[in-house]
Amino acid sequence: MKIIDYVTPFLEKYEATPEYYETYFQKHRETFEFYFRFHCKNKEEKLCNALQQHPHKLEDMNFVKERILMNISEITANYEKMFDITFTEAVRIFVGLGGSNAYTTHSMNPEVAFCVERMPALETGIRALIAHEFGHAVHHIVTLRNGVKIGQIDWNNPYTWLIQEGIATYLSTQVVDASKDIYFAFERDEVWLNYARMNKANIIASFQQDLEQLSSQEIFKEWFSINGGGLFGYARLAYYIGYEVVQELVEQIGIGDTILFWLQPNFKEQMNGLLNEFANNNE
Repeated sequence: MKIIDYVTPFLEKYEATPEYYETYFQKHRETFEFYFRFHCKNKEEKLCNALQQHPHKLEDMNFVKERILMNISEITANYEKMFDITFTEAVRIFVGLGGSNAYTTHSMNPEVAFCVERMPALETGIRALIAHEFGHAVHHIVTLRNGVKIGQIDWNNPYTWLIQEGIATYLSTQVVDASKDIYFAFERDEVWLNYARMNKANIIASFQQDLEQLSSQEIFKEWFSINGGGLFGYARLAYYIGYEVVQELVEQIGIGDTILFWLQPNFKEQMNGLLNEFANNNE
């Protein structure tokens, strides 16, 4: 696993000009082509915002970068020991324009990227986010070890996204010690967590209803995106749903089979059944 730090050179000679950013993006063209295609839309608008915001965030961005470098080895070593795997692909740490805070690439043995301008300047939140992203990588690598190829997964199905985010969140709780809300928000947000807990059945029933009425793209924006949450006023509630599903599966079948649950031939039907049980349980 090679850790590539694009943040330090960016900060060392920082200039708040469009030309400086474009030179930076072109220097790391492959990374930023993927980033702007999948994780940061409306580049020009976001660049204007960054030029106003980043000069006031340079110290925080450096802090986040340093904490990633300090914590990543411990967290990945714990996962490698837990699942008898080895992380071999690159980890890229860079300054983006306020899109995703982190992501894994579209591979069964993925690269991992962290976007420091979008991450909280809170060490426990940084640790939880590192654990979350490498939780995704664990999910993919263990699946790959069982002979599954990338084309065998229905990547555009919301049930797939649920199990992915649920597993990444659950695994992060196993390797990082933090307050429960931090595993979801990567910063303190007890209001969000309490709302999700108190309204779980209603939230899940509404998610199931949207699955029947909305496109996958609309589902993603409302339930998975930081820019969603129009229905209840809270974004990314699907992360809580996914976590609850995974926690239930781990109790029933164990973490090993839960990681491979998305390979079940009737995966969607089983996910639908689990969610219906939650939606009908108002305890």
